Amino acid sequence: MQVLELNQIAPDPSFIYYRRNYAAVARIQLLSKILDIKISFTIETGPLGDKMLYVDIAPGEDIDYPIIPIKSAIKTFILNLDNEGKLPCP
Repeated sequence: MQVLELNQIAPDPSFIYYRRNYAAVARIQLLSKILDIKISFTIETGPLGDKMLYVDIAPGEDIDYPIIPIKSAIKTFILNLDNEGKLPCP
């Protein structure tokens, strides 16, 4: 299982300065097939600069794979994008 890319990354406006909300489509390769999964995620920055990431998969997505490894891989991919400065600003 591998996360290939995030498409259609759209920031959702928020009035809380330490939370950034986004919606996107994650392209994931599972064994022999490639899936596009609609997700939403929030990056929350703590008072000491640590980042907490919450990922939600849209209801109704048909995935024949355990959800926990998928969410973990997506979180790692998103944090790498954020650290490289490739996520759009809200």
